[in-house]
Amino acid sequence: MTFLEKIKALSARARQAIGLHSIYTLAETVGEIFFSLYLWRLTNSLALVAQYHFWLWTVFTLGFVVIGYAFKGKGISQLYRLGFLLQFVFYGSLIFLKEGAVTWTSYLGILAGLAAAFYWSAAEVMMLSGSSDKLREMFFAVFLSGEQAARIVGPALAGGLIWLGIKLGGDDLSGYYLLFASLAGLFLSAELVIKKTRDVSFNQFTLTGVFSLYRRRAWRWNLWRSFVDGLMISRVLVWSVLSYLILESETWLGMMMSVVGVLSIISNLLIGHWFKRNLRAKLNTWGVGFLVIAGVLYPLLLSPVGLLADQILGEVVGIPLFTFAWLAWFFLAVETDYEGEKRQFEYYAGHEIWQGAGRMLSIGGFWFLAGQLEQIGLARWWFGGLSLLFIVQWWLVQKVRQALVKAGYKED
Repeated sequence: MTFLEKIKALSARARQAIGLHSIYTLAETVGEIFFSLYLWRLTNSLALVAQYHFWLWTVFTLGFVVIGYAFKGKGISQLYRLGFLLQFVFYGSLIFLKEGAVTWTSYLGILAGLAAAFYWSAAEVMMLSGSSDKLREMFFAVFLSGEQAARIVGPALAGGLIWLGIKLGGDDLSGYYLLFASLAGLFLSAELVIKKTRDVSFNQFTLTGVFSLYRRRAWRWNLWRSFVDGLMISRVLVWSVLSYLILESETWLGMMMSVVGVLSIISNLLIGHWFKRNLRAKLNTWGVGFLVIAGVLYPLLLSPVGLLADQILGEVVGIPLFTFAWLAWFFLAVETDYEGEKRQFEYYAGHEIWQGAGRMLSIGGFWFLAGQLEQIGLARWWFGGLSLLFIVQWWLVQKVRQALVKAGYKED
């Protein structure tokens, strides 16, 4: 199939998932990065940033379990709307609290985690139901390109709003309040105008079913991969602060992220088109090589050159090469298992519980150490050390692939 034929072959549900995710990413990704910077600007404390993220990911993980029981057999359109509405409440709260947000950090993390849980519980169901193994790389190429398109507009807009707010308000924090107000307005608009999705539901969920997944060979390796992926979450926590220290400006940080977003759209679409099932293992290996190199150079240099290496080698090239393959095998492990689609939310909850355990361990460890050690030095070593875990992830992903092949999956 040609490139355009693959695009046209994507289902209506796939296009809907892509559109909703682009809207969500436009606000959520920018908000998370710049809210972390906001906390840093108020306190110069990475420990406080870690505290916020700890509660966010703890509630996000538990939220999947609650949603699994409460929304079993119901359409997921209401999950999307609740996710957007709670994000509006979150950013509205920041405007109301202003600098008092520092004393409410844990509660804000809980609110943000609940909002994210509602959104992602709907999005993961839509991803499986809207895609097929034959076109899965192309689906994720367009899905992530929509995400990157949002990241082109979002960071540049965020930097511009912060600059404008400073000019209008006369102090550094006025720009953040203008940004948070804009994000609140976007989420409220999206919640009000979003039409009912082509609804799909999940019909089975129990915690017993979730934990029984460990007995299945392909899924056992997937769960361990999810745990290791969770350990790497605090890389994201320190990235925004380290990048701000390198560029010394929210505006420059936003512009850099937007430029990288343009390049990522091109690379996502090209790599998604070139991916073939028999190339998944090879391209996944190339991807991990780029990600490890980028992840070590960034904190080692801690300069514009290191940041450029991180974004080009890692974000633009490494992530799509590495991610497309493991996502394809992740969903294939659900599809090829008996009652996989019927029990799909148990798989997602298992993934999120194991990933959540890794996230809480990672962020909790950084939170503790940030209160004891020099924070910027710790952040550099922490980022570089966690980047080496891409190698462990690669090994676990290959074990998933081997289990699928042994069970009869054909890679040609």
